Amino acid sequence: MYSLLFLVLFFGCYLLYITSKKARLGHVPPTLLRLAQPAGNARVIAAGLFVSAWVIIIIDQGFGSGTFAFGGYIMTALCVIILINPLRYIRWTHLLALFVVSILVEIFIF
Repeated sequence: MYSLLFLVLFFGCYLLYITSKKARLGHVPPTLLRLAQPAGNARVIAAGLFVSAWVIIIIDQGFGSGTFAFGGYIMTALCVIILINPLRYIRWTHLLALFVVSILVEIFIF
């Protein structure tokens, strides 16, 4: 569950990142570029993803700790995107493999 939540937060942060005019974008998949084309719509989609993830975390952990954890997850996702994306280390195949491994670990441990 946490892997899926982090993927949703990462996708929302990346969607906001590619709408920025100052960001140096590497290779961005065309479907994400079409989704982020009107920047206002992309921001609304990202905000919806953030709110839905926040509500799920609050339901799971409670209001105080869920809000604190959500802040930590957002900071982690933004740091990963802002620090690693200009170096062009983020590949969607690598992210998909990492996501599958984290889901498998989460299923087998919990």
